[in-house]
Amino acid sequence: MNETKELNIKVNPTSNTAITTLIMLANAHYDKALEILEKMGVEKESIFHGVDQNDMINRPSDIVRELRYVAINRTIEESGYKTLIDLPCGYTPKVFEFAEKGMQYIGCDLPAVINDFSPIIESMTDEEQKKHISFQVVDVTNYESMKAAADLAEGPVCIATEGLTVYLTSEETRQLSVNIRRILSEKGGCWLNADVETFEYYMAVYKAVAGDRAMELLVASRKGFSGQSDTDLHKNNASVVKDSGGTLAVDYKKIEARYRSRGLLVEKVPYFREDIKLQLFDAMTEEEIEKLKENMKHVNVWKITADPDFKEKGQDDAAGSSETIADPDLPFEVKSSLKDGLFEVSIQGRMDTITAPELLKHFQEAGEGITGIHIDVSRMAYVSSAGLRVLLIMYKSLKDKDGFEMTGINEAVREIIETTGFDQFFIKKENDG
Repeated sequence: MNETKELNIKVNPTSNTAITTLIMLANAHYDKALEILEKMGVEKESIFHGVDQNDMINRPSDIVRELRYVAINRTIEESGYKTLIDLPCGYTPKVFEFAEKGMQYIGCDLPAVINDFSPIIESMTDEEQKKHISFQVVDVTNYESMKAAADLAEGPVCIATEGLTVYLTSEETRQLSVNIRRILSEKGGCWLNADVETFEYYMAVYKAVAGDRAMELLVASRKGFSGQSDTDLHKNNASVVKDSGGTLAVDYKKIEARYRSRGLLVEKVPYFREDIKLQLFDAMTEEEIEKLKENMKHVNVWKITADPDFKEKGQDDAAGSSETIADPDLPFEVKSSLKDGLFEVSIQGRMDTITAPELLKHFQEAGEGITGIHIDVSRMAYVSSAGLRVLLIMYKSLKDKDGFEMTGINEAVREIIETTGFDQFFIKKENDG
C-alpha cells in the first residue's frame, strides 16, 4: 500500500465500508460487482459467504443492501434527469447501468476510493461508455469540492446519496444539506436520499425474515456497522426517539422540518413497486417475500428539491461575527516543527477529508520521540470528523496526555468539537479552584 493511500484510509476508515457493500452485491450474483472485486485483488474466498436461510446475520444484511441498491437505482431512472451525481459512489457497479442508458455519471467519493476505483472503471469500459463517466474527489462538507463535481454536469442533476449520512455528524449533515441546496439552486434537479429511512428498510427486511427476533438481530448486525465509523446508526441524530412502548423510532417530521429550515422541500417516493424483483428473492421463501413486499410499502426514498422562495441568511447571521470564526477562504496549510520533543503545529483553513491527510503526514514524518504537542488552530476555519480523527491519533500517541495543547480555538470550531464530544480530549477544563 503506497503512503498516500495509507494516509487516506487512516483519515477515513469508513472508505472500507464501500468494499463491504460491493462484496454483498457480488454475493447476490451481480457479475460486475464480482469483476470489480477481482480487479481489486480481493480473493474469491473472502467474497462469497453463501446464502444460508438459517444465517440470520449475513442473509438479511445482503437483502438490505440489494433492496437499497435496486430501489435507489430505479428512483434515479424515474427522476428523468440525464446526469447522476453519485455521492458517495463507492465501488458501485451502477456506473455501468447508467452509462449504458446514456446518462452522464459523475462518481464522487473520498480520495482513497476514487484513486482506486477510477482506473478500474477505465479498464472495464469501452470508448463510448467512457464519454459518459467521470470521477471527482469530494468532501461533502466542502462546497467548492462539491461544486467542482456539479460543474461537470451538462444540465440539471440528480444527486443520489446511499449509505452516506449515517456516517456523518449532525454538523456535517447540516453542511451537506446546505451545499446540496446551493447546487440545486444553481443547476436545478433533485437530491434522492435513501439514507433518511435507513432504520425503516432494515426493519422491513428483518421483520420479514426474522419475525419477533427482528430487533434483536438488527442490534447484533449494527455492532459491526458501528465499528466502521465514529458514529452509530442515528446516534448523533436528535430526531431519534422512543415510542410509548420504549421501541426505537425516528421523528421524520422533525427531520423534514430541519430540511425546510435549510431551504429544501421533501417529497417521499415509495420503495415499493408491484414488479419489484431482487436477485436474492431466490434465497427467500415465498412467505418472506410477501412479508417484505408488504413492509416495503411503508418505506421511502426522500426526493429533495431546492425551495425557490428560500432566502439565505447573511454570513453574520449564519456563522457569527468575523471575530468568532477564521476566514473560510484561507487556503489550507500546515506548518510544523519538532524541537526537544515538542511538536508544534499551526493549521490554516478547512481541515476536512481532503486536507486532513496533510496534517497526519507532518505528524508521521516528525517520527518518534514526541513528548508534547502544541497545535495553534486560530486560523483554522472548520474541522470535520476526518480532521478530528487525525487530532485524536496525535493525542493518543502521547503517554502524558497533559502534553497535548490546542490554542486559538475559535467559536465555530469549538462548537464542532463540543458537539461531537471531542472536547474531552482537546479542550482543557478550567480548575474550579
